[in-house]
Amino acid sequence: MLAAGVGLTDLMARSGDYLLQRRTPFTPGYELAGEVLDFATADTPAPSWLRPGARVAAALTRMGGYAEYVTLPLWQLVPLPDGLDPHTAAAVPLDQLTALSLLDTHGRLRPGDTVLIQGASGGVGRAVGALGAARGLRMYGTASAPGAREALARNGVEFIDYRREDFEAVLNEREPGGVQAVFDHIGGPTLRKGYRVLAPGGVLVSYAASGRPGRMVADTLRAAARVTLMNLRAAARVTLMNLRPGRRTALAMVPREIRADHARYRAALTELLALAHAGTTAPQITTAPLAEAAAVHADLERRALTGKAVLTAGG
Repeated sequence: MLAAGVGLTDLMARSGDYLLQRRTPFTPGYELAGEVLDFATADTPAPSWLRPGARVAAALTRMGGYAEYVTLPLWQLVPLPDGLDPHTAAAVPLDQLTALSLLDTHGRLRPGDTVLIQGASGGVGRAVGALGAARGLRMYGTASAPGAREALARNGVEFIDYRREDFEAVLNEREPGGVQAVFDHIGGPTLRKGYRVLAPGGVLVSYAASGRPGRMVADTLRAAARVTLMNLRAAARVTLMNLRPGRRTALAMVPREIRADHARYRAALTELLALAHAGTTAPQITTAPLAEAAAVHADLERRALTGKAVLTAGG
């Protein structure tokens, strides 16, 4: 391992609040970049790029990235474009694959569509902003972190300070016809409010609900239940009233999507690494040695870091 990305899910898992990682002991980390030391392909011909010294990136379906050495199946590895810094590459997989899932798989958005990004200054929010700008979307983003307004403006995202403004009121004024998509990882009352600002045919996508400290598992389950119930109610209204399909909801679970379609995962990560290498969606990163993972988590909890945190091996 050369570099491992740090995400909100790592902090949630460490505190016992992440639904997909409830057992200890475990090693955090869903994404990494590394160098191949050795490999075995059994009866499968090795691809031309696979050799000792080859640099690769991977999104993991189970945590384990905070380690000096990792053994992974061949299908999870994607070669880095020549010259791409592995520290930058390690910041791409989870956040940007999630953003791609939100925009394409669930949002089905087209140029000119309008979206609301909840928590737009977080890792996934920044990735949605960068990819959305490249796709010609109109975007609003809720945030409150220092410097968020300027950071969001770089991707053309209109800033809504959720501590001082009601995003529903803001959008009702600026987008009276509604928005095509809302991306929400907060859960709770924001789900209902987000659903109300959708345009006909729009979609509310919930992912990695963060919830309240100490209650994140319950809040995650509650958010999933609310999204499912909203979908059932919408479907019932359409059926009973013989209406056209209206607003919908969806749950994005990227580790499951990766496991379900290996080829699609590899193609998507290959595209995202190329975009990062070209500078189109390269994330801003903050690096620290692997041995300082605890301090990095503490800084993230205090919102004292700028950009995506990346742990590096060998120092």
